[in-house]
Amino acid sequence: MSAQPVKVSDITDESSAQTYLDQMIMTTFCRVLDTSRLPPSLVMRLIATALGTTYREVASAHLDGQCPCGWCPLPTIDIEALRSSLEEAAAPKRIDDLHSMVVAGRA
Repeated sequence: MSAQPVKVSDITDESSAQTYLDQMIMTTFCRVLDTSRLPPSLVMRLIATALGTTYREVASAHLDGQCPCGWCPLPTIDIEALRSSLEEAAAPKRIDDLHSMVVAGRA
């Protein structure tokens, strides 16, 4: 999570949108966990269910082609992409993964 909070007005690209969503989901997770005393794994599943519900509602609204954004939902492909993203983000990062290594200098 970013050390400096991102406000909605700060969202200008994919990176700032990701940081904002990360912050909001972590805040929501912690609030629900703290107030409900539900187990963390259940709260995580509830968040996943909420994301699935959001996808279904947004996809349904786009099926008639009335939205000017042009998105055409492909549930089988979209849901697999969501599943893959969740798996990739949740998996422990390997130390030898070049994407997670800190640059030590220049070659």
